[in-house]
Amino acid sequence: MKDQYFGDVNDYCKYRLLRSLTRAGLSLGVCWMLTEPDGRTDGKHLGYLDKPRQHRQADPELFEWLQTAIHRDRDRRTARIEASGLLGDAIFQTRILRDDSVGRLSYFAHCQELFRGRDLVFFDPDNGLERSKRPGNRGSSKYIYWPEVEATFASGASVLIYQHFPREERTGFIARMKAELQARTGAAEIEAIPTSHVLFLFAAHERHRASIAPTVAAGQTFYR
Repeated sequence: MKDQYFGDVNDYCKYRLLRSLTRAGLSLGVCWMLTEPDGRTDGKHLGYLDKPRQHRQADPELFEWLQTAIHRDRDRRTARIEASGLLGDAIFQTRILRDDSVGRLSYFAHCQELFRGRDLVFFDPDNGLERSKRPGNRGSSKYIYWPEVEATFASGASVLIYQHFPREERTGFIARMKAELQARTGAAEIEAIPTSHVLFLFAAHERHRASIAPTVAAGQTFYR
């Protein structure tokens, strides 16, 4: 996650999803995996805010809050959503993650302590799950690595992961990611919610299945 993306259409989907899960009674840990701004001009997918008839009804309170943050206050910082109360009693990992293998170990050790006892931990990497970069290599901070997912799940928390779609056929990609997440975690339930641009992957413990189920069912058609 980069602050330059704050409030874009993917964030709207993300926050709606997290709000649905907190309303279902799940205690939430949010690992933003914040990375430094890179000077690029993307993160401007804000046109949805100018189409309230199409998008506001999904979550009026959130939609209006984002309109204020982006259009009136012009403040694109992830810290805004943390302070808003819109994500209930969520706990946040706010530290910057860098391309440093030693620093990364400290970062995720801190996550383990911070999120101890949380029902669900959400990982929000720039790109998604690891592909070919080794931890510590340039650009590695943009990914969550399988051992980090496995350790979080093993600690007792269900896991939710933000994943960008790569340039491959989406149905096959979703099936492959679900299968690997199942193999890696042994979760009681593996689910995926695709949106127009990104994919949300769930690995759920048995005791959380009933809480997650309504959000997943709605998400198959709602999170677009």
